[in-house]
Amino acid sequence: MATKSILYAILGISVILAFLLFAGYRMLERRQAAPSSPQWGTRQAWERVRVKKWREQLNFMYQRLYVFLSRIPLVRKYVRKVRRRIASIHAYDELTMRKETVHIVVLTLVILLITFVLLLVMKQSLTSFIMVLLSVLIMNNTMIDMLVHRVENRLLRQFVHLLGDVRHYYHAHGMVEEAIMDASEHTTHEAGQHGRRIYDILTSAEAEVELEQYYEVALNRFLKGFAGISYLILEYGDKVLQSGSLYLNALTKLTQEVQMELLRREKLSYLLRSLTLIAVAPVLFAEPFERWARNHFIAMGQFYDSKLGVLMKALVYITILVSYVLLRKIQENDEGKYARVKRKTTWEKAIYNLRFVRPVVDACMPQYFSKSYARIRLLLKDGNSPLPMEWFTLHRLVYAFGTGLATLLFCSYLHDVGTHQILQVTSASGMLLGQTSAIEQQKMKERNQVEQEIIQRSLDETGDVREYVAQSLSRSSLKYRTESEWKEHINVMMNKIMLRQQEYLKWWEVLLSILVGWLGYYLPMFILWFQKRLRAMDMKNEVDQFLTMIGILSQMERISVENMVEWLERFASLFKEPLQVCLLHYEAGAEQALEELKDQVTYVPFVRVIEKLLLAVDKIPVRDAFDDLDAEQAYYREQRKQEAERVLDSKSSWGQMIGFMPLYALIFLYLVFPLVYTSMNQMQNYYEQIQKNN
Repeated sequence: MATKSILYAILGISVILAFLLFAGYRMLERRQAAPSSPQWGTRQAWERVRVKKWREQLNFMYQRLYVFLSRIPLVRKYVRKVRRRIASIHAYDELTMRKETVHIVVLTLVILLITFVLLLVMKQSLTSFIMVLLSVLIMNNTMIDMLVHRVENRLLRQFVHLLGDVRHYYHAHGMVEEAIMDASEHTTHEAGQHGRRIYDILTSAEAEVELEQYYEVALNRFLKGFAGISYLILEYGDKVLQSGSLYLNALTKLTQEVQMELLRREKLSYLLRSLTLIAVAPVLFAEPFERWARNHFIAMGQFYDSKLGVLMKALVYITILVSYVLLRKIQENDEGKYARVKRKTTWEKAIYNLRFVRPVVDACMPQYFSKSYARIRLLLKDGNSPLPMEWFTLHRLVYAFGTGLATLLFCSYLHDVGTHQILQVTSASGMLLGQTSAIEQQKMKERNQVEQEIIQRSLDETGDVREYVAQSLSRSSLKYRTESEWKEHINVMMNKIMLRQQEYLKWWEVLLSILVGWLGYYLPMFILWFQKRLRAMDMKNEVDQFLTMIGILSQMERISVENMVEWLERFASLFKEPLQVCLLHYEAGAEQALEELKDQVTYVPFVRVIEKLLLAVDKIPVRDAFDDLDAEQAYYREQRKQEAERVLDSKSSWGQMIGFMPLYALIFLYLVFPLVYTSMNQMQNYYEQIQKNN
């Protein structure tokens, strides 16, 4: 009781702290977003001063709390992780970045603490405790993604308003830098920070150098595009087209791209809302379902304690983990999700360099000029994997060894479970529904103790085991009403002894482990295939954004193919690496570099863009190569809408199928199947008893 009291006290304090911090933060947000009026009465002015002081105190508390959390060893890494996720959003305001970091860290930690305490109070077993930890970790990642995506979407909305204000002030001044500065002064704080930074770049003596530095830290491709277009207009001047100013047309197209991205994100979030919670919820409901079944159906308790019951539980948990991982990949919105992360230290290199590992990996790796090598290499490229063939083969071997060993250990554990069930479960109960009385439970317990002692001793018996069991039961404290009941119990004991002797690792279980390891060998291939499918869904959207930028840049007089490729690389996410390779080889030969880019890319719409760039190298101007963009603009717009809806519908279908899979597994594998299975066994037992009585 003392432990529960402490847990309840921690829970109460956590709830109060979470409520106070959340209420304070929301009030501060409203005060910052509220429009200021130039005329204030005495009471309103006093209220404004009081709110300002309170806001300063709250900000001071956030800064002190950030310093305090950064000194705690375990929490320090968590704070850095959250800070990295939002660093590009508040890259030019350290105080705001610390405040947002503390807000996310404290909110997630307090909610996780509350959840952990509640689940710990409700559940006591070791398996339940492990699943509680797993649930907390999953919830932690989900909450961080939700809060970070919320901040990113808020900045995109503010950026749309900033572009509108830039358009307004450009009409008034006719100067790019002044329009950006005035718009930054009249917009919200987060978008204004980026606007002022772009103004500083444009007015700097080394604008081109600082612009390259801004490209490294900019949050998204739209901010990069806005900064780059503004610099080109400031450097080479604006141009009047048939539809008006080149700069204003560029702002219009950029605004449309941001709005389409916002609509895509919001619709994807709407279609996939709560699917992660639905996928993880069976972790919390597995134990209540089991307790309910045990309390109302006696035979269900024996099923859950059996090897088959443990296997069903393992399948449910594996389904939950797989569904959660796949859902996270589907729900990702950030542009860096396809980026190849280069690590300073890699475990693959250390293991591959071992003397006894390298020959095994080289032997399992397909031959260089074989079809298997070409197929896997193409899949690595389409799946955007940073691994070379050697390391990818090492991954496959690790997956194979890990899954095979885990299966072998699980089979051994199932034999331990079977041994425990044989020794602990008594055969006296023939009931399916209801509960036994206390007297009957005491008799079953005594009978079970006698059976355990006899079974354990019979394993060392060298003579007639049946005779030994009969003598042991005769000398025991158990009472039998008839001799037939005594003989029936002897038969039950002999059956248990026979089952106990069969609980060892069999040859077919070793073969099954090898088969599972063979399937695990192909698991990285499946992950790459799934990543390839997700990339294919987003490739069309990125190519359409390329065409939008090309339509803007092709109207500029001094634009070249190399500048166009640089802009595409800067704006790219899925095709970033092949474009980087093309830029590295461009000075050695433009046509050769573009031909290599064409060979590396397999997506047909992007290949057509590359072919037009090849024509623009020597044969025709860039504007003529893409002269059909404006003519087919309306068609492209409708086509993009249809493609976006098709991709979102596809992701929604995949997400719903994967998200509800754990719930279906819980209901059918952990509730329906046990009920049907135990009912069939009980009916068979009743039928056998009826036949014996007849």
